[in-house]
Amino acid sequence: MPRTLFTESQTHAEDGVRLLSSRVDKAITDAMEALRTRNMRLAQSVVEGDAEVNQQRYALEEEVLQMMATQAPVASDLRELVSILSIVSDLERIGDHAEGIARIAQFLGDDPVALTEPELWVMAQRVQHMLRASIESFLERDEAAARATCDVDDEVDEIYDRIHRHVIQQLAGLPHDAQEFDAYTHLLWASHNLERIGDRATNICERAIFLVTGRLEEINVSRY
Repeated sequence: MPRTLFTESQTHAEDGVRLLSSRVDKAITDAMEALRTRNMRLAQSVVEGDAEVNQQRYALEEEVLQMMATQAPVASDLRELVSILSIVSDLERIGDHAEGIARIAQFLGDDPVALTEPELWVMAQRVQHMLRASIESFLERDEAAARATCDVDDEVDEIYDRIHRHVIQQLAGLPHDAQEFDAYTHLLWASHNLERIGDRATNICERAIFLVTGRLEEINVSRY
């Protein structure tokens, strides 16, 4: 296959990664907004939209596998294609975490308990920054930016710890059959979903580093 054809296919795959990233980024925004405003219609749109995220992931995987099979990529190109396969899997899982938050919003319904944990939205902002920066570091082949983005995960974990401690304190003062018990438990799950998004963004940064250096490294291993 002519090199120009491979380059066109490569650009198309990278555009697909960018589009999938934007889709799951919006899903996080919408899920957190549904949690904040108790907007059940918005929460349902995130839940329903997850099927499209899955379909986009599988389409990208098929496209990349076809390139591997038919266009004989050289070593550096093969690293990128293998990395894209890993990244779209992480992006699809990020979409699952956003869906999980939307389902928590549905479970809580009109209960405003989520507003007792304002750091949830600070945490969401941090992981969305990590997501955007991780994709940019991959597309721009920026090793330094990827490593700096991984460092943000420490801050995400610290916020998660604070939320966890506060919710546990609230639970400790409640009888197990209290109406609020399940609500607070679901807030823990919401924070866990956000923490996992940060870990997935770190995985993407690791692939960006691999693309530049040719070495697979485990960066800033999560405590959870």
